[in-house]
Amino acid sequence: MTGQEVVLETERLRLEPLRVSHAPEMFTILSDTRLYQFIPHNPPPNLASLEERFQRLETRMSPNGDEIWLNWIVRSQADVQCLGRVEVTIRQDSSAYFAYEIGVNYWGQGYGTEACRRIIKALFEDYNVIRIMAEVDTRNIASIKLLERLGFQRGALREKADFFKGSSSDEFTYTLSRQTSGKHVPSAGTA
Repeated sequence: MTGQEVVLETERLRLEPLRVSHAPEMFTILSDTRLYQFIPHNPPPNLASLEERFQRLETRMSPNGDEIWLNWIVRSQADVQCLGRVEVTIRQDSSAYFAYEIGVNYWGQGYGTEACRRIIKALFEDYNVIRIMAEVDTRNIASIKLLERLGFQRGALREKADFFKGSSSDEFTYTLSRQTSGKHVPSAGTA
């Protein structure tokens, strides 16, 4: 199952599999430099480069076939506004790497938590993932709080994990296992 057509929903959100056609909406969101304070990337230089990236991601599979790439656009049910996206890479050992980007204008409204909860539920129930991991810059307090709210457990600290925008970054690795997720992750419809 690669999730090519799997649309997920919550009370407030519709999570659509990423398509090239989403690039114009996401370009606006991803052009805000505040999204990149704690990650070593920069905004896409132009719409064409984002379309090219989304074209690769739309295949849902790494070039050598050893990873499943799942990306969902987060959209408001109320007004169909694009709010951001969630990205998952499922590896052959049934582990997954997890990342999210919610537009700056939508921070602090629970959309990231709600979207991530629903995707975590799908990963454990529909994709047989046994462990989800996320890496986060130690300075990114909002993201750390989101992961902990979702039940992720803080693991290793990697000092000087990266150097970008003029300084070193240390990173925490967070993990959520299928056998412990039921205790920590409230239903997908709650915020």
